[in-house]
Amino acid sequence: MKPVIIIVLLLASASLRAQTPGDTTYQVELTATASPMINFFRLPRAPQIPGKASVGYGISLRAMWHPGRLLSVGLLSGYYVIAEDEISVDRPSTSLTFSAHLAAVPLQLALSMQKSGVEIGLGVGPYFVMSTIRGGTSASARGSRLEIGITFFGSYVFSLGESVKIGPELRVLSLRYRGIVSVMPSCSFRVDVLRY
Repeated sequence: MKPVIIIVLLLASASLRAQTPGDTTYQVELTATASPMINFFRLPRAPQIPGKASVGYGISLRAMWHPGRLLSVGLLSGYYVIAEDEISVDRPSTSLTFSAHLAAVPLQLALSMQKSGVEIGLGVGPYFVMSTIRGGTSASARGSRLEIGITFFGSYVFSLGESVKIGPELRVLSLRYRGIVSVMPSCSFRVDVLRY
């Protein structure tokens, strides 16, 4: 009888350990970032602009569902000003100056892995690219197109409270349009808006 009781106790102990509940804390996080952008173009960025690099700025918002595991899934969006240029056109009687503005709005599916304040991930999906040329005696010319792009991001956050975190983030964007690659050193601000 003793061996049977010992075996039953060992099996009960093993089954209790096997049924230990995992981390079931689910949370929805919002991360906002603001940063300068250093942009590199494979093709010339505008007519009569010889340089293939520009400086811009951007803001970004990332909403992630984090189910208490390594993997998080969500959406990434924002507004990026990629280039602002002045274009001079010399004509026989006069010279005209035009301003060219190139911006992008991403709407991407974001996947990331988070552990101990470190987050590494990527966003994949479309960018809405908008260009505007103003100046001269004619009305502004606007153009837009959808382009596929990839956003890589990595961050480390410090806790400012139970649900607020802040820290540095580095993002690298790759756009097919004109072969653009952008580097964005950022400051990120994260808030846990829902925990269940």
